[in-house]
Amino acid sequence: MTLENAKANLQEFAKELNLELVFDENNTCILGIDNTFSLHLTYEPNSDRLYLYSPILDGLPTDDKIRLELYEALLEGSMLGGQMAGGGVGVAVPEGLVLMHCVIEMGIGADSAALRRFAPLFVECVEKWREKVKNIMEGRGKGGPVLPSRAAQGPVGGGMPPGGAAKPGPGGFPSKGGGPDKFIKI
Repeated sequence: MTLENAKANLQEFAKELNLELVFDENNTCILGIDNTFSLHLTYEPNSDRLYLYSPILDGLPTDDKIRLELYEALLEGSMLGGQMAGGGVGVAVPEGLVLMHCVIEMGIGADSAALRRFAPLFVECVEKWREKVKNIMEGRGKGGPVLPSRAAQGPVGGGMPPGGAAKPGPGGFPSKGGGPDKFIKI
């Protein structure tokens, strides 16, 4: 039953983007965002959750001072999900990868528009964190705000409040669809 909720969410999201999206055999769908990074959507049947995750860094700093500053910024920003759209961050040290993630509950009664409402906020947060991490990696420190102020209003699993779309356009998405390379602007 809840896999159907996840599929319904994916289809609502696909309609908004004017794309054809489906889960693969691992219940995952991957979208390219602005030819810059990927948005992964994975449904986990054991927990009835839809996980959203994106890389914010590929290649950890070798300089200990910069690595410490990076970890401090990530930990501070992920405290209670405050600057991570209600989610968090994880570091895979052997792979040199930092992922930002959030969860949308897909249990019985899940809203089929939750992903469509929440994805723009999540993508905007990833973009801001990627910029912040880039600044840290380039030695420019902890400059600037990370998250749009409305992000704290978006409940985990429930998406954004009505009318709180992250980008202008119908339903919070621009009217243009993705090309053959499936890179889109959310």
